[in-house]
Amino acid sequence: HPNRDTSLSHLAAALRDRYRQSGSTDDLEECIRLNSEALSLRPVGHPTRDSSLNNLALALSDRYSKTGSEDDLEETIWLHREALILHQVGHLRRGWSLDNLAIALKKRYCRTNSEDDLKEAIHLHREALSLRPPGHPDRSLSLSNLANALDNRYSQTGSKDDLNEIILLHREALALRP
Repeated sequence: HPNRDTSLSHLAAALRDRYRQSGSTDDLEECIRLNSEALSLRPVGHPTRDSSLNNLALALSDRYSKTGSEDDLEETIWLHREALILHQVGHLRRGWSLDNLAIALKKRYCRTNSEDDLKEAIHLHREALSLRPPGHPDRSLSLSNLANALDNRYSQTGSKDDLNEIILLHREALALRP
């Protein structure tokens, strides 16, 4: 059926929501399976391929958080990179993709201590923040994401510049959350 991909995605989203409430591994596994099938029905050039890439990546990230599977984390990063390619400069979802990839890279940094991953995560969070000027509904989230990534670097280097920026970013985020 021409709309099977949409039905698969909707069911997968509902199962992911239920997984997040109940912690049911069966729901998460079915969510991943359905998202994989939806992605297979949305080949390169499909108008909603980016959503399938992201949905599968988020579900695999959930499973990584539960199991610690390096394969899930690596696939999450790959899928987010693919989605970011589709979200070129000027795309409405670019900030969303930048943050998702940065968060996945930060997870890998926490596992491997790869400075390259942390450096890239900080760069991606900075770009996402630049796309969310004052008044943007996701600005406080971007401020916090960048501050948290810088905090990882501060923990390694002890840089006073990082610490001062962390404080400024958290203050601005707090001001947006009265």
